[in-house]
Amino acid sequence: MPTWRLDYTPSSKQRVFHAMRVRQIMYGGAAGGGKSHALRQDGIIACLENPGLQAYLFRRTYGELKDNHLIPIQNMGIPLEVAIWKETDRKLIFHNGAFLQFCFAEDLADIHKYQGAEMHLLLIDEAALFLPDQLKFLRTRVRLGGWRPQAQFADMFPRIGIGSNPGGPSHSFLRAVFLEQAPPMHVFRDKTTKTKKSEGWTSIYIPARMDDNPYLDVEGYEGTFTALSPERAKALRDGDWDVVAGAALSMLDRQTHQIRAFTPPRHWTHIMAIDWGTAKPFSVGWYVISEGATLTGKGRWPDAYLPPGAIIRFNEWYGWNGEADMGSRRSSSMVAEGILDMEERLGLPPIDIRVGDPQMWASQDGPSPQQNMRSATGGRFLLRQGRRDRKANYTTMVERLMGEYQNADEPRQPGFFITENCANFWRTIPGLTLDELEPDKGPATRHQEDHVYDEACFALSLYAKATTKDQRQLEQDLEFMEEVTGGGGRDPYAVRKRGGS
Repeated sequence: MPTWRLDYTPSSKQRVFHAMRVRQIMYGGAAGGGKSHALRQDGIIACLENPGLQAYLFRRTYGELKDNHLIPIQNMGIPLEVAIWKETDRKLIFHNGAFLQFCFAEDLADIHKYQGAEMHLLLIDEAALFLPDQLKFLRTRVRLGGWRPQAQFADMFPRIGIGSNPGGPSHSFLRAVFLEQAPPMHVFRDKTTKTKKSEGWTSIYIPARMDDNPYLDVEGYEGTFTALSPERAKALRDGDWDVVAGAALSMLDRQTHQIRAFTPPRHWTHIMAIDWGTAKPFSVGWYVISEGATLTGKGRWPDAYLPPGAIIRFNEWYGWNGEADMGSRRSSSMVAEGILDMEERLGLPPIDIRVGDPQMWASQDGPSPQQNMRSATGGRFLLRQGRRDRKANYTTMVERLMGEYQNADEPRQPGFFITENCANFWRTIPGLTLDELEPDKGPATRHQEDHVYDEACFALSLYAKATTKDQRQLEQDLEFMEEVTGGGGRDPYAVRKRGGS
């Protein structure tokens, strides 16, 4: 067999990517960091070193796969004695029985073509552009079966290699797996893959920068981003995973809207909102309406002024199993009882208003979820129906976050604040992206973990401009109670006056 040398000189970051002895690795961040090239070369190197290896490299669309991988692989000039290119299968078959197959999965159903595949090495280029369900399914195909790697590589397989820029349908999923569990360049155990027999796959995130690529004209390439939106440009130029291209709530800012955890005054109006789910997560949030106060600073937190009428989300309960967008499957009765127990533990006063997902009024061969909740709690858990107008809800959310000008010389005062302990609010909402077909309706309704967003919209949309309840609002509440109770009895949502219990 003729001598053949792989014409590839990796950068320092690419060398780290190839050398890391972990089950799962993401090389991501700024555009132009050499991620696609590193993935393709990693597949070739792994096949040359491991006879019988089955490697798969995915890109979302065929056009992207062709331009970024199929054309370059055919231009490499690999001798036939080393590997044979099978055009019809898009597969590079090596002399030692290993192969590298190039795949695409444009639609959700496309991944099911690989139902029976045994992937010893899975490489996914621009993974954030895939749907979360596609990535989750492909991860289940990564296994050894009866194959075993060379002894010196036993701790590296089966293996997943990912390259991606920020932004796209799976932005939040990748961020949760690779950025929220450990700092960059630190090996960690991925808790989303934890089982009774394993603490989770060893994983690492390697951040990529433009200047990591020695062949890139960084100054000229960076200038091409000036025509993009500021969010998209920052994500691609700086590799900033906190910036979401096409973010539905780009005005949401931790420095502006996040405040320290605190116990609100008991006389402030208290609201509870719920977005229902069983197979998908449910989201419960507790809110208060400020009467105007300064929240004194503590530790790293500065003083924060909460203007009159501002709504504060101060606590939450997220019904998931610890895996993104997977519900806890609790019954509606269990959830209602759990909410009341939590309110008692928190020492909250009687809740003034409870608002719920309109789907909770749907009945399928039995009582609806809201009926079950009321029955399980002896009538103590009463909901009013939330607003399901996507456009109106999105407008309300944006207006609340943007706030109002008090006068021309002062900055806006936000009308919505969220405490630091609302972890799932801050985990899921910043990554929501706009509906591409109907952007004025806010976040797209499919393939996003939007349960906290919906629940927050129910709370914020109770009033066009929420204030502490006046006499007119009290009369409306009493009319509502008359309707749901059939008349008679004490109003459990009686408005507390200042200083009341």
